[in-house]
Amino acid sequence: MKNRLFKKLVLALFPLAMLFPTAIFAQNAGVVKTMLGNVQLDRAGELINLALGDEVYIADKLQTQNNSSVGILFSDDTRIGAGPDTSFSIDDYQYDSKTQLGRADLSVKNGTLAVVGGKLAAKDPQSVKVHTPTSTLTATCSTLSVKVDPLIKEAP
Repeated sequence: MKNRLFKKLVLALFPLAMLFPTAIFAQNAGVVKTMLGNVQLDRAGELINLALGDEVYIADKLQTQNNSSVGILFSDDTRIGAGPDTSFSIDDYQYDSKTQLGRADLSVKNGTLAVVGGKLAAKDPQSVKVHTPTSTLTATCSTLSVKVDPLIKEAP
């Protein structure tokens, strides 16, 4: 009897899961630990004003405003800090707490981003990467700081 009820419940909820896939299947990457000013997050096209303690997920795009900053703590103790007028995203984050293996891929479009490596970088120096519009940097040391100026296209 309970097994039938469970099957009916799963079948009834399945269509709802298809309507809200990002809410159900989104993978937590970290948590906002410090914040100054206004920081917005674009999650699947929805703009959200961040607050201390909010979780961030893979594929989230963050934007700090003028005179704003944000600090994020990932589950392996990697710390990310973004300064004013910075646009960055969490492209991928995987961490196995048992093996301490995984990867972190971040992209910074413009602004300043600092990375303090956690257990991922300590176990595999090639596992934490920051992509810019023109290059990819690897956090092979314990800290990495990147400043990206907006690209200016010249007329031909």
